[in-house]
Amino acid sequence: MSTANISNLSIQTSMRLTIRQAQNELIKAQQEVTTGIYADIGAEIGGATSTVVDLTRDSLRLQSIKSTNAIATQRLEASQEALDQMAQAGDDMNEALIALSGTANTGNLETAIQAITSALDTFTSMANTSLGGEYLFSGINSDVQPLEPYSDTSAAKLAFDAEFLSYFGFPQTDAQTATIAASGAAPSMEDFITNVVEPMYSGADWTTDWSSATDEVMTSRISQTETVETSSSVNSKGMRYFALASVVAKELLALDLSDDSRAMVTNKAIEYTGIATTGINSTRTMLGLSENRIEKANESLQVQIDIIDTTLTSKIEVDAYEASTRVNNLLSLVEASYTLTAKIQALSLVNYL
Repeated sequence: MSTANISNLSIQTSMRLTIRQAQNELIKAQQEVTTGIYADIGAEIGGATSTVVDLTRDSLRLQSIKSTNAIATQRLEASQEALDQMAQAGDDMNEALIALSGTANTGNLETAIQAITSALDTFTSMANTSLGGEYLFSGINSDVQPLEPYSDTSAAKLAFDAEFLSYFGFPQTDAQTATIAASGAAPSMEDFITNVVEPMYSGADWTTDWSSATDEVMTSRISQTETVETSSSVNSKGMRYFALASVVAKELLALDLSDDSRAMVTNKAIEYTGIATTGINSTRTMLGLSENRIEKANESLQVQIDIIDTTLTSKIEVDAYEASTRVNNLLSLVEASYTLTAKIQALSLVNYL
């Protein structure tokens, strides 16, 4: 008589494969329930996968533009705040100059010069404002501080002193300043300010003595077809004339001048301050229009994103009820497989001998 081996190994192996397959399917099903989209999009929708890829790429590109717009908006908001401070400093300087008109009182003169110095310091500080490591008013040269502070050793101060000496033939400290005529043929205070000092700020000397900025300003693409200016430059007319007004007032009002000459200086400084404030407010308006265009562009971008995402979702979204049912069925299958496997492993002829 012969005997044959009886083994449950093949059955156990088959059950292990069944459990492994069920576990893999369960992981995919649970992922779909959690995310709401197919775990393997390519396997589910086949040839339509290329459309899904295109839609995803378009949505990401539009989202990227919106993110860039957020950075541009921050830069514009910071620029607006700095320009607002400049405009306020210009108003303060103008008030001090107007209060000085018609008086030669030493106390009033000192108070006015202090106010003008403070306004110039505020202007310089705001012009050198930076955000995220980029200077706001440097044009496209955003990694370089745009404006050199005015001081006794600055290029602008040295240039002014040199031009004063060259024009009048004596320095500001000379007592002859009291003899300077207010207007008329040269040399006169009006001619010096208009034909010597003003060109230093409206011409190439500005970029030599004061500014390291570019005339070209930063622009940003705010939609697929639209770009706007998102910064300004200290080379703008308003900022040039702010510096001109403050230097004329600061340097010349402190001299020992006749009443007529001092009045001439005051009137010219008031005139330049008005030009400066108007120019700064024009820049604020321009940047405000850019902010408005970005806001409208973001609204349009969001509509496009919503349309794309809706189309995309319709192609890759799973049936939540069906996915939940499949998860429950797979859980039941895995539990039954574990139970059956345990019973098979417990089978032994020893139990029947």
